[in-house]
Amino acid sequence: MIRQKKVKLIYNPISGGGKILKELDKIFEVYQEHGFVVDIFRVSHNCKKNEILEEIESYDHFLISGGDGTINSFVNILKKNKVDIPIAVLPTGTANDFANVINMPKNIEEACRKILSTEAKEIDLGKINDQYFINIASIGIFSTISQTTDRNMIKTMGKLAYIINGIKEMTKIKKMKIILESAEYSTVTDIVSLFIFNGKSAGSFELAYNAKLDDGFFDVLLVKPDFIVDVPEISAALATKTHLEKNIHSIKYFKTRFMKIVGVEKYSTDIDGEIGPNLPIEIECIHKGLKVLGIS
Repeated sequence: MIRQKKVKLIYNPISGGGKILKELDKIFEVYQEHGFVVDIFRVSHNCKKNEILEEIESYDHFLISGGDGTINSFVNILKKNKVDIPIAVLPTGTANDFANVINMPKNIEEACRKILSTEAKEIDLGKINDQYFINIASIGIFSTISQTTDRNMIKTMGKLAYIINGIKEMTKIKKMKIILESAEYSTVTDIVSLFIFNGKSAGSFELAYNAKLDDGFFDVLLVKPDFIVDVPEISAALATKTHLEKNIHSIKYFKTRFMKIVGVEKYSTDIDGEIGPNLPIEIECIHKGLKVLGIS
């Protein structure tokens, strides 16, 4: 007897202003053309997310529709339960950094066809204490912007909500003293922000343009409090994508597989746009720890 191909579609009906609701029938159509049965799991405030694990062995892959936070949430469920089934993503959130990193088409039909025409590839996965991340972890002012932006504003204004809140938060920049230890670089220093990239981008800006998803390393950017004096040089370097090669005083860039960070206070972190653990933290790059469809 031929085994029936099955996929579990996980979708957030309010992510990205409810974009996915207009696309559901097209998803069913494309997957049906390829011989799949589609089971659905609707994300809601009160849903029991662990229910996606029911009959887990019957699914060929998980199709996750939403932004980076939705993807992060379900990848954490899968990895914490030692599930190694491939995932695929549809870019229907406000922030779609991970989908952008893997060049997933914004057109949902095109995205589905790309997913179904590719083999799963193994990419690196980040782990920060006991939580996983797919694209980026951060500490500092840019984490604060993500976490303090009103969710209702995001629903109605999209990325503009982050920009408006960012202008407000930039007036409250606070320096943080940290101890950072890694094989490649160790320091005791003040920072205003620190980015740990698995992918290339944060907020659609390719800040880590040299990053590779499967090289076994994170790309780390550390921003010091006196970055204001370097703004003209930083801006010019960002425009030409040369900021990683330039020796800018207030910016430190390096690659690493593992590092520890301790703060003089229990500073908060942000992982894929969601609240992460407070310092102290240990950050590990799990080489080829996640299988993903749709990477050409």
